[in-house]
Amino acid sequence: MIGTADIVIVGGGVHGCSLAFQLAVAGAGSVVLLERSCVASGPTGQSGAMIRPLFDQRVYVELVIASTRMFEQWDQIVGGDAGFVQQGFLRITNSLDSAEIGGDLALTRLLGEPVEILDTAQLAELVPMANFRDGELGILFPRGGYADPYQATVDLAAAAVRHGAQILEETQVTGLRTKSGRMTGVETTDGLIATSVVVNCAGPWSDRIARMAGVELPIEVQPAPTCLFRRPREMATVGPVLSDGVHQVYLRAVGDAVYRAAHFGRAERTLDPDLFDRSVPPEQQQMLRDGIAQRYDAMRRTPSLGGFTAIYDMSPDGHPMVGQLEGADGFWSDCGWSGNGFAPAPAAGRALAALILGREPDVSLAGFSWPRTVDLGSRLYPDWIHR
Repeated sequence: MIGTADIVIVGGGVHGCSLAFQLAVAGAGSVVLLERSCVASGPTGQSGAMIRPLFDQRVYVELVIASTRMFEQWDQIVGGDAGFVQQGFLRITNSLDSAEIGGDLALTRLLGEPVEILDTAQLAELVPMANFRDGELGILFPRGGYADPYQATVDLAAAAVRHGAQILEETQVTGLRTKSGRMTGVETTDGLIATSVVVNCAGPWSDRIARMAGVELPIEVQPAPTCLFRRPREMATVGPVLSDGVHQVYLRAVGDAVYRAAHFGRAERTLDPDLFDRSVPPEQQQMLRDGIAQRYDAMRRTPSLGGFTAIYDMSPDGHPMVGQLEGADGFWSDCGWSGNGFAPAPAAGRALAALILGREPDVSLAGFSWPRTVDLGSRLYPDWIHR
């Protein structure tokens, strides 16, 4: 077991692995990432991994644009193949009102990202297998799409190791040590690591990790059910991610033969991240199918391939808690992304690494500090589930 480290990261999801990579590239010294299971074994591996610059707050748009540029050059920057399918992201809506679409189009355009507004006839041409009503609109982000969340995270982990970081899987954190209000070490199932900097990237378990340092984080763990369906013969998988704001459901391809789908909306119940039913009940699958079939007739008849329930680490206002936490000097947080964490993660890791090293980040994360110093507004509109 490693006896000392300059920085210890807790959690091997996309945020933990992105941070480990960025810290190692920046020459942060000895960086150790601890993962209780294996890399991307938690919610990251089940993420929809959809990428689109549609948000109300500038910081999200900046992070997603910066991450998109990384996905476009993944092999040169990180190494490997993140499975980035850049066929666009399409939001279907009745209105261009910001509250209706879950984002500020003027902000997206201001930051230089292309956006196309499609009328009903153009929608029908782009997505011929769907039914559209007069007056419906489409918002197309041509540079959007989706990635392979597992492969992207594994690539980040491998790149971190190549640059000198160490990743210890099947190593659970059992305690955090402090002295005179400062971090001094991390207790694990394999022994103690002395360190003055700990970064909590534990997602749905982040409140438990914080409590070990005497810090309370208001994380609520909520279910995010996803269903899988066989691709109907009539429907092509080539095309944009289909985000239906009218019927509150999204549909995207998984390879050439499968679609994955989920409803928008915040869950009404909470879960224990270690003890919950990971399946999706038949009645919930049928409800989702009914929602999809209102737009795509062929989805009424295609076989269901089951599904799974992932979990999200929800903060009170739906925004992440990123930065150094009050209560323990040297204790940092990168959690509470509330279903919007995958797309910003590569760039967020770079910005957070800069902050930890006392440097100026390329994207300011000041609004994500906890407790809040800036009112970001609520992120609990229907789009939160896109992750």
